[in-house]
Amino acid sequence: MAHSRDDEKFSKAMAKNPFAKLTRGLRALRGALRRALADARYEDELRERFPQVTFGRDVLIKRMERFYPGRRVLIHDRAFLHCAGTQWAGYRGSITLGDNCEVGPYVAIWGAGGVTIGRNVHIGDHTTITSHSAKHIPPGDDDVFKPLDIGFGEIVIGDHVIICAQVVIGPGVRIGDHAMIGANSVVLGDVPANCFYAGSPARLIRELTPGDVERDAYNPLVGSYTAG
Repeated sequence: MAHSRDDEKFSKAMAKNPFAKLTRGLRALRGALRRALADARYEDELRERFPQVTFGRDVLIKRMERFYPGRRVLIHDRAFLHCAGTQWAGYRGSITLGDNCEVGPYVAIWGAGGVTIGRNVHIGDHTTITSHSAKHIPPGDDDVFKPLDIGFGEIVIGDHVIICAQVVIGPGVRIGDHAMIGANSVVLGDVPANCFYAGSPARLIRELTPGDVERDAYNPLVGSYTAG
């Protein structure tokens, strides 16, 4: 108890010590400066490697040697692209973005199974596209140290596709040209061309006419223009 009281008194004394406060402040400032410099170097590296891409703030790309963007690609703030797996995926995977693609804020794309996205595609904010998933663990298998069995499925998204906000697209999905996915949808199966799918799980709402396709090039739900 005596030691505890002494430690408490020492802590209080140090808290009131202006030199101790200054030291803590300088340490925090040094750490913040290091992080800021590291972030600046990383952003410079992104722009040097991919001059055809316009990056927002705090974009993170893992395994960037497996990232293949086209021309005039726009990636908004805090998007995350994990372009390939490591040992758990056999070091496989890649992410390809066609010309004029727009990746919204906070989008996450997992490319271990391969993700290919066509031209003039809009991906709304907070959307997740994942080309791998853990397989179901059989009942009775209680070995907590057993590695997960991972399944992979290449995702292919066609040209002129609009994916609204907060959509989830699972492994192995194919989405045809000029399709549209409604907000908050979960896409686990293929979407034909010229179709509007929505829901969880996503289902056909209706086929899109040529007039729909032309009008939906600018859609107020996504607030963006997808070039024709």
